[in-house]
Amino acid sequence: MRTVETTAQKDVAVQRLFVAVPVPEELFSFVHAAQALLPALDGLRLMREDQFHVTLAFIGEVGPDKAAAAREVVCSIPGCLGGAAELGGFVYFPTPTKARVVALGITDPHRIFVQLFERVTSGLEKAKVMKREKRPFRPHLTIARLKIPGAVKPKSDPGQQVFAVQSVCLYRSELCRDGAVYTVLERVPLAGAAQ
Repeated sequence: MRTVETTAQKDVAVQRLFVAVPVPEELFSFVHAAQALLPALDGLRLMREDQFHVTLAFIGEVGPDKAAAAREVVCSIPGCLGGAAELGGFVYFPTPTKARVVALGITDPHRIFVQLFERVTSGLEKAKVMKREKRPFRPHLTIARLKIPGAVKPKSDPGQQVFAVQSVCLYRSELCRDGAVYTVLERVPLAGAAQ
């Protein structure tokens, strides 16, 4: 009986976590305009504003110890690692003809996202919170998901917009019927080191 109670308590404490850069509110209208360029397809679900972020590391389900370690890693990010990148251009995952995810690509000439990714991933690995994914890091903002994979043909190119990288957050993700709900557990503000 004691084992069952301990397991139940552990399950309650398990959280699904990830680390990401939130999209500044001044970019929301640009993202909505890009979403409006997508064709009306069965099973196409647009991301909500509270879901706009660029993932640096998906941690997955962890208990309290790893959650605390992840929080420490995020809090240790130097505030000088902010800066500017460019958001724009449609990208599709896993492929353009069998897309499950429609995203906006990120051009990162000052390596802002790359530096943040390295800092976060190395810290999480060192703390034994997670292992680095084998696929290369490709920063992007998911704007829609498809229930049935297929080709997506937008009406036109969305153009590009400056993306000011102003903070990094540790998020908790809760899966719901209407899509995931994200809660910010920790936010570290960043200053623009490169413009």
